[in-house]
Amino acid sequence: MKVKVEPISFVYLIRILCLLFLSTLWVVNDQWNNGFILIFILAILAGLRWRFKIPFWLSFVDLVCCLLFLPIWSGSIYGIALSLFDGMVRGRFYSLFLIPVGVILASVHEVFLFWYLLNVGVIGAILYYWKKSYDQTILEADEERLARYELEKVKAELLEANSQAVQMAEVSERYRIARDLHDHLGHDLTGAVLGLQTFRRLEKGREKEAILDQVQERIERSTTTLRETVHDLTPVARLGAEQLAFIANNYLGNEVEVEFNQSGNMNVVPVQIWSLLEPCMKEVLTNIARHSNATKVIIHLDVTEMIVRLSVRDNGFVLDKEDHGTGLRHLKARARAAGGSISVNVADGYLVVCVFPIHEGRGELNEDRHC
Repeated sequence: MKVKVEPISFVYLIRILCLLFLSTLWVVNDQWNNGFILIFILAILAGLRWRFKIPFWLSFVDLVCCLLFLPIWSGSIYGIALSLFDGMVRGRFYSLFLIPVGVILASVHEVFLFWYLLNVGVIGAILYYWKKSYDQTILEADEERLARYELEKVKAELLEANSQAVQMAEVSERYRIARDLHDHLGHDLTGAVLGLQTFRRLEKGREKEAILDQVQERIERSTTTLRETVHDLTPVARLGAEQLAFIANNYLGNEVEVEFNQSGNMNVVPVQIWSLLEPCMKEVLTNIARHSNATKVIIHLDVTEMIVRLSVRDNGFVLDKEDHGTGLRHLKARARAAGGSISVNVADGYLVVCVFPIHEGRGELNEDRHC
């Protein structure tokens, strides 16, 4: 498991090390009380920085405390490393002036003090740039994640809009059929029934024959209207699995034997999935015709409650095992956008498997209505 270390953790660690170093000087010094008070104050200020987000000016409190204790404890000059480090971590590089100030004010260990303050300042600058780069990386990751969420949201809205458009088209067609039946067929049949009732009450004669002719005309007109309505309901274009079967049986001609099998309830497959399966079928059969010496192709279309799976396999071998153009790459991108996948295997013949999820409420294609 990879552990992610944030730069802020090292900031706290360096502050603790500075306090430990100052405590070591206090232990080896004779002035116990004075050094303890200073270290206690600096520890409280460091704890406040760990617990709260405090303003930068509080760093000068550390500096003032160290300078005030300098006449009674010379080791307090090492405490200005905390102010120096805090300034460098915050990007206030003018804090470097504390290095020459500390060396000038120190009465002993000038070389060691200079080396110590310089190292603390350099570490603070490194942590500043590290934290800046880390924050930028987190910001870019958040923006990318937000963009991905927005893309998924737009994709879901498009699928939902497509489903609603299909449903609205179906509802509109139903209203049109109901209106035509009511306006034409219903009126003619009602008139025919009234005419038959009148025909019963009349005696033989020309008037009765005229009513009978009128009833016959209405019934014939109703029959014609009903026949035209049924004819309009029958789609001209093949849809769904019927279209895939037609492509499979006619795309490669008579040179290659094609076996098309289907199983499952085809009515639960959303319309947008059929619009992806059809170009996949055509692209695969085109690649087989161009790049394979197959004599037989087996196609399986399987639909379950969760997925629809289309597999195409031939019995030959691929003459050119490299990528066969941008067609499949483009289809793979479209499949990923729809939440599915397309895999290709040329190890044993040419095998392409397309898998798409079936989302509930995305609309259904009712093939029974044109059977």
